Amino acid sequence: MLPLPPTLRLLGLLSVLAAGASGCSRADAGDPDVTRTDSAGVRIVSSGSVDRVLPWTFERIDVLRDSLGEPWLFTGVHPSSVLADRGGRVYVLQRDPVVLRFSREGRHERSMGRKGDGPGEMQLPVSLSSQGDTLVVQDVVRQALVRWGPSLDPTGDLRLDGALARAERIAFRTGGLWMIERTFSDSGSGVALRGDTIAASAPLLSIARPKGIAADFGCVSFSGMDPLFAPGLTWSANGPRLLANVGPNYELWLYEGARPLASVRRPVPLRAPTVEDVRALYPDGMQVRFGADSRTCKVPVEDVLAKLGTAPFFPQVHDLLLLRDGTFWVQRTIRGAGEQVLDVFASDGAYAGTIRGMQLPVALLPNGELLVPVEDEDTGGTHIARMRVKK
Repeated sequence: MLPLPPTLRLLGLLSVLAAGASGCSRADAGDPDVTRTDSAGVRIVSSGSVDRVLPWTFERIDVLRDSLGEPWLFTGVHPSSVLADRGGRVYVLQRDPVVLRFSREGRHERSMGRKGDGPGEMQLPVSLSSQGDTLVVQDVVRQALVRWGPSLDPTGDLRLDGALARAERIAFRTGGLWMIERTFSDSGSGVALRGDTIAASAPLLSIARPKGIAADFGCVSFSGMDPLFAPGLTWSANGPRLLANVGPNYELWLYEGARPLASVRRPVPLRAPTVEDVRALYPDGMQVRFGADSRTCKVPVEDVLAKLGTAPFFPQVHDLLLLRDGTFWVQRTIRGAGEQVLDVFASDGAYAGTIRGMQLPVALLPNGELLVPVEDEDTGGTHIARMRVKK
């Protein structure tokens, strides 16, 4: 198991002592597979390892459409690129680059941004968020936060320098922000999740990796690659709260600001990665695109596996989504590979059930509708469906 920051190691020790002294409390007679303890104000919620079908129903209402009523075809959708505001309008970041806004009825009504280096312009946008009534896109090439004010007119960009210079991804909350920071040294690299920008403070969660692997694939070479399925740090923020996981174990940490609220766990058995896992990760081989002519280097799966190898364990958590109602979703399979498997948890951290064959949702509307990506088999693109959920 990977080492945790000192604060979290202490909390884990306290939870063990508390369980030994007083035993674990059961949720209720109808939920016998969930145990709860409390340690230093942090809830420890453990659910059973056996999957059960999520007892919710999903009714597809419609998809997001253009102004003429035709279904909008997106080129990739992820929770980090979708935002729903208090009025029920939806914003979707695309790599064109552009931000699309859809009305409460799901019709396209405005586009913002274009390629460039000026206010409201982007080169390589990676995430969409908000700071109050300001729309914010993080651009890794410009090393800036590109912003639009309440009237959706471009406002001044915020340069990512100083304490934000090493930020790979940023999410705002009232009175602060969260950031993923990557560091490099002669011995390897590290990834840290911070609840502020003070470098001297301890990160909320972190993971260290040894020096990367040098791999020459003929058409492309790398000097610092990780083994396939190397443990990562996955997170999702919504409002004042954040949910995070340090792989490969199934242990989720829920924070409010920089304060840990809960540790949510499922004892799903670890397993070693297989060749089929690698094929699911790279169904057409590892493809690297570079150069002005968008030339693509394609490396067979067997070569990738032979030169990079794999981590000892396959990650149990591949992605996370924390919704505004406090419920959260855990993606247990590689994105886009075969049947998707999602675990759903209630706002108190209790496991609600597992759903198969549905992609990880991207947002929850104020009226309770869930936005879910749906692949278009004819084009290979993606629609965003509005789903009515009955619990």
